[in-house]
Amino acid sequence: MSQSHYASSQKRLMAKFIDLAIVIFLGRLPLGSGGAVLGFLYSILADSMAFKKVQGQSIGKRVLNIRVASGHGNQSRIARMKTSVIRNAPVGIVTFFMIIPIPGWFLSLLLGIPLFLIELSLMIRAERHQRLGDVMAESVVLDCE
Repeated sequence: MSQSHYASSQKRLMAKFIDLAIVIFLGRLPLGSGGAVLGFLYSILADSMAFKKVQGQSIGKRVLNIRVASGHGNQSRIARMKTSVIRNAPVGIVTFFMIIPIPGWFLSLLLGIPLFLIELSLMIRAERHQRLGDVMAESVVLDCE
């Protein structure tokens, strides 16, 4: 598969910011810590959503018309729950700490900023635009256009 089929770093970042906004929105719901738990669950499971027109896509990925595929870009293998959890584990760890007020937020920033920079660097430099989570889950993000 040629590199042109892989989603660009720019599209992936915009999708991640949309998904991050959803995580923050869910975390701010007045459900006690329930909103934060919903945000955490969305952050690790969003790529495994499977509805009629949503296959291997978080909401951010759906908006930008990109999707996660397991393996090495085999178009027929959409991301399942296991793939979503593994590929989003680095982000999930950071969002998990956000459930804990004050010290957890500090830990989120302490871990999140370097992790974000590592993932961004990998996504820009890697041949298939894979970030750390993609390498761990053996997944790629494809452009659906």
